[in-house]
Amino acid sequence: MARVDENLQRLQMERARAEASLRSAGEGSGYSRAVEAIRSAISRGELAGLFGTIAELGNVSEGYATALEVAAGARLQSIVAETDGDAARAIESLKRSKAGRATFLPLNKMASGTPPAAPKELGIVDYAINLVAFDPRFLPAFWHVFRDTLVVDDLETARRLMGRYRMVTLDGDLVEKGGAMTGGSFKSRLKFAADERQRLEEAKRKVLAAQAERDALIERLDRVEGEVSSVRRGVEELGREVSRIEVRIEEIDGQRVRLERLVQERERRLAELEADAAGVMEGLDLLERDIRGKEAEARGSEERARSLERDLEGSEIPELSALADGLEAEVRSLTRKASEIEAEITSHRLREESLSARKEELSGRRDAREEKKRMALEKKGAAADRIASAKVALADLGRREREIEEELTDLKGTRSRLLDEVMAKGREVDSADRELERIRARSAAAEGAALEMRSTAEGLRAEIESFGIDASEEPPKSQTIIRKINALERSMEELEPVNMLAIEEYDRVFDRRETLRDRRETLQREREDLLAKLDRYEEMKREAFMAAFDGINDNFRDTFNRLSDGEGELVLESEEDPLSGGMTIRARPARKAFHRLEAMSGGEKSLTALSFIFAIQRFRPAPFYALDEIDMFLDGANVERVAKLIKGIAKAAQFIVVSLRKPMIQEAKYVVGVTMQENNISTVTGVCLN
Repeated sequence: MARVDENLQRLQMERARAEASLRSAGEGSGYSRAVEAIRSAISRGELAGLFGTIAELGNVSEGYATALEVAAGARLQSIVAETDGDAARAIESLKRSKAGRATFLPLNKMASGTPPAAPKELGIVDYAINLVAFDPRFLPAFWHVFRDTLVVDDLETARRLMGRYRMVTLDGDLVEKGGAMTGGSFKSRLKFAADERQRLEEAKRKVLAAQAERDALIERLDRVEGEVSSVRRGVEELGREVSRIEVRIEEIDGQRVRLERLVQERERRLAELEADAAGVMEGLDLLERDIRGKEAEARGSEERARSLERDLEGSEIPELSALADGLEAEVRSLTRKASEIEAEITSHRLREESLSARKEELSGRRDAREEKKRMALEKKGAAADRIASAKVALADLGRREREIEEELTDLKGTRSRLLDEVMAKGREVDSADRELERIRARSAAAEGAALEMRSTAEGLRAEIESFGIDASEEPPKSQTIIRKINALERSMEELEPVNMLAIEEYDRVFDRRETLRDRRETLQREREDLLAKLDRYEEMKREAFMAAFDGINDNFRDTFNRLSDGEGELVLESEEDPLSGGMTIRARPARKAFHRLEAMSGGEKSLTALSFIFAIQRFRPAPFYALDEIDMFLDGANVERVAKLIKGIAKAAQFIVVSLRKPMIQEAKYVVGVTMQENNISTVTGVCLN
């Protein structure tokens, strides 16, 4: 990451240097005013057929740049044109704008050529034209610029070959074929911009590649951090799942213990119930045996009663009745006891049935508990397996987490180191900026002090010279000055007596000066008032002009659209100061590109001119108009449109139109036929009232 950032900073510095070099080479710092005007017009698309300057169209290597710039000289500013017509239009544009003069190289008129083979001598590089890369179609222009100029290593080689070739050294010394030598220190104001532009593009591509690599590393770092976060979330989720499983196992174990205790309790209770049932069954058996005994006793009693009845037949009735009543009471008692015994037997049978159903229910519940216990044991085994696999996965994730954390730690350390370096560089830059500001302030102060000292020196020099002393001479000695002072004092004494009216004369002159000063201040105020009025009048002129221009421009757009189905507008050459420049008409007929008026056909020019005239007429109408064959260059459809437009406008003004076109005549209200007779005399041949 540090290597990538360092490479990116280096490439960005190279790109900045390339951009600065390109601006100094191709942004017009060394071009003349005329060439700048043409380049601006080319960039705006106003001049077709122009390709650019020689400096813009050539591409040279850095080692030969100085030699080739010297060899080309002022021709670096020459503008390559496709045809001489394109060059002529550009020259006319320069004349109209008074921007200066420029040299144009029309490819259709320029002679082309190729240099002979380069001499096989020591110190010769090659012909200059062979060291410049350019589009082959521009060969005539570059041949005109360089021709057979030879590039050599140094001035010694040029001197050895002097008189045979036009030569230029790699350091920029020029030796003409006639013997003239030009050299010294060289700093070109114009450079070949194509090579700088290519180097800039290459630097931009490298910067973009470095930025893409850096973005990829940052994206990878973000992706690793995302993976670490994802792994951490997975570990946390697995930990929570393990915790849930362990809690569930503990719950299952607790439920198993409770179920085992409940099963044991139910089994004990079932054993007690089974014991109670056995006791009840034994009691029932005893009761049945008692009932059978009682029934046997009852049957014996009945037999005895019948026997007694047979034995007591003929005895006394009361005794027998009493005995019968006693026997019946005993029978009823026995019957009641038998009913009670049967009820108890029925109760014991119902209890036995209830206990049997309860026993079956408890048995079913015991079986269900056993099944649940078995399933819980199976789930416990599966959970144990899942816990084991989760622990293995957790161990893998922990190992992966440690690896990612180590990598992340390295990346974070790298990032921290880079941030520290960036902050350190930033502090160095801030310190350098502050030092630069201090140096600039000290330089400005020094320059101000130097200017003040120079001003003081100039003032002293002027004061010295005002006394008739040459400032360049050495100052006189003190004895000489004393002698001059004494001589001046004697001269002053010789001037006596002093004129006592000098003070009065001074007062008169002073009063005169004050009067003149007051008059000057009055004139100054009046001048300022006049200037303010002039400025106000200029502003009023500008406002009136812009109001008229905007109105006429709107009318022109509408009228041009009605006449040609196209677009058109009026363009000021100077929008900031419209009264100091001219005006241009930009028009685009339907399905055509924008053109200046000079590049249009005759019909398009006529439609544009008519649109402008009618726009002015609509802005400030006149009562009468005379138009002479305005439809000469128009086709039938456009003549019909113009005729209908005039017919609409004629409702508010009078039009006299001279025309030979049928659509115009058909739309006229009155038609007068005029013919030329002998002696150039016009004669009215007929009048038609439509």
